[in-house]
Amino acid sequence: MKLAKYAFLTGLAVALVFAPGCKRKSGDSHMLSVVQMGDPQAQGQLVSGFYAIEEGAWRWTKQKFSVLLGAPAGAAQKGAWLRVEVTAPDALIAKVGAVTLTARVNGEVLAPETYSAAGTYTYERAVAAGSLEDVPVRVDFTLDKTMQPDPPDRRTLGIVVTSAGLEPK
Repeated sequence: MKLAKYAFLTGLAVALVFAPGCKRKSGDSHMLSVVQMGDPQAQGQLVSGFYAIEEGAWRWTKQKFSVLLGAPAGAAQKGAWLRVEVTAPDALIAKVGAVTLTARVNGEVLAPETYSAAGTYTYERAVAAGSLEDVPVRVDFTLDKTMQPDPPDRRTLGIVVTSAGLEPK
């Protein structure tokens, strides 16, 4: 009886030691598939290139910015839609002209989109199932131009993002 109890406790200890290193699987509830930029709890999924939350709802970006997303159910078989809600502010367009946004999902380059007028847009692209097998899904964005700092603000500013996510097809 003592041997069985010892074997059980040893197995449990080994499982607990190795569990934190496990890779998250599709559908993991800890990784949001849609990130709202105004949600402070989403901060851990913003890898780089985002400034602080402004007005409780959005964030300015740098020229390059990245986010980690969970994959929606079935995405590894059917693919998904990448949807990013962005704003090309008046000041950006007035200073640098048209701005082009490009995305890369786990290495898959998606078609760019150019914003030549100030306004709010949805960058929407289909993502192949093969790019969604590894979770979390890393999405890297690049802008071809940004605004240089204008004192007293010392930040180089790109576009404004309110949400980024992967949605089922």
